[in-house]
Amino acid sequence: MDSIPYSSNKEYDSDSMSQLENDKTLDLARAEEVTAELGDVGKKHTAIVDLAAKAHVEAVQYTQEESKSVLRKIDWHLMPMLVWIYGIQYADKQTLTYASLMKSRQDIGLNLASQEYAWCGSIFYAGYLAAQLPATYLMKRLPIGKFVAVNIVCWAIVLCCHAAVNSYAGLLVCRFLLGFFEATITPAFVLIISMWYRRNEQAGRMSMWLAANGVATIICSPVAYGLSGLTHPLIESWRILYILFGLLTFVTGCFYLYALPDSQLTVGWLNEREKAIAVDRIQDNYQGIGNYSWQWYQVREAFLDPRTYCYFLFSMFQNIPNGGIGTFGSLIINSFGFSSRISLLLNMPLGVIDLGCKLILMNLSDYFRDRTAFGMFAMCLPFTGGLIMLLAPQTNKGVLLLGYSLIGAAGTGWGLTMASLSANTVGYTKKATANAIQIIAYGIGNWLGPQTFQSSTAPIYRTGKIVLATFFGLAIVDLAVLRFINWRENRRRDKLAERDPSSAIQPEDAAARDLTDREQPVFRYML
Repeated sequence: MDSIPYSSNKEYDSDSMSQLENDKTLDLARAEEVTAELGDVGKKHTAIVDLAAKAHVEAVQYTQEESKSVLRKIDWHLMPMLVWIYGIQYADKQTLTYASLMKSRQDIGLNLASQEYAWCGSIFYAGYLAAQLPATYLMKRLPIGKFVAVNIVCWAIVLCCHAAVNSYAGLLVCRFLLGFFEATITPAFVLIISMWYRRNEQAGRMSMWLAANGVATIICSPVAYGLSGLTHPLIESWRILYILFGLLTFVTGCFYLYALPDSQLTVGWLNEREKAIAVDRIQDNYQGIGNYSWQWYQVREAFLDPRTYCYFLFSMFQNIPNGGIGTFGSLIINSFGFSSRISLLLNMPLGVIDLGCKLILMNLSDYFRDRTAFGMFAMCLPFTGGLIMLLAPQTNKGVLLLGYSLIGAAGTGWGLTMASLSANTVGYTKKATANAIQIIAYGIGNWLGPQTFQSSTAPIYRTGKIVLATFFGLAIVDLAVLRFINWRENRRRDKLAERDPSSAIQPEDAAARDLTDREQPVFRYML
């Protein structure tokens, strides 16, 4: 059986390296025995087989240069895959709003005086909600890379099926299934980031794949614009849009079946020493790199943690407006007085703001190690945008478009909240549970969002804009509450450690035992 090196979380300079012993190795069979022994500590941890245990048995020393080299390898191999598919899934999801200005509603026979189109937007998130329980469980039980890839292939097939739709019922079925299979991406990516990166590296990396939404908007808007200008095509241009995007996604999913890694220990682009360093780098996260045993006590702890409800409420507040904009965005721009084709192009400024805010604010969040402050700032921009769309004269196209475009910053607030969840929720099952709860709120919010844009208020949709501004404001308040909870708990732990230093002793095998943030007294929450 092959052997792998194991590590500690210490980095040494080159001079010190020459004085250290050669790296020790431990074969996988022995590692499994040690893992089982660690799992016997307490009933909670019985029979845990955590890959992280293999990285904590014997020490391997390495320089900062080696650590940076491994990080660069991870970035160059992992991040492009996450960025690409996140952009693809956003583009696939947004095809409905692009197709709406390419006369798909009329061709399918939707009743434009009713809420049928709004329900086609909402039903996507019914699929999201339906997928959460099985997806959360399967992400825990199956290799995460393979699980994600299979879902990509499935939603690609469903997206292509949109091109064959000729009825309201058919569109509802396709949108539901598309939401069901796309639902795995965001929670899976949050888990992947926490498995590969240190806490102070996570927001910057998350900003990269979240910013793909903005890139997708910038690219897809002119694509839709070009397709809408086709004269006498063999099939309607909106059907071509679905087929084009679906085939691209299908090829991507097939490639990811082989390319997307399940953990540090299964990749071919790291050698054995680099795998040990990659695992060791994340010891300071106080969590393992993958645990296939479901811990029910961690589910209970997630539901008792007030942060879980802050994440839930923020996701609800942010995504009710998001659902409305995602379905009616192009129609809202059209209502400012722009033509249908030009309205497709004018989604691009929103994409630019989305991209810029995520790359700048989320990286600043990593630099200052602060999630909620930058999240609140980000949410002030769409809140202002909502007020502009409500209060500006309807004859002022430029100002109205500016207000609409500022909504692009809302995704940054959500990304920083997910980064907070990833950094501050420790314990693999607890993190997966909190993720699922947050994604359920995401689904509910996006389900409700399109219904706030009533056909009776078209084309101005004033009620929808009031709801949009109100909930963005509530999201800012929610982040302030989350910040206070984390600050208060950190202060409590600091005072406890001062009174009783023994209470702040960290278990040496904490990561191997998959302990939660509550069970680790030295853990401090990132604000």
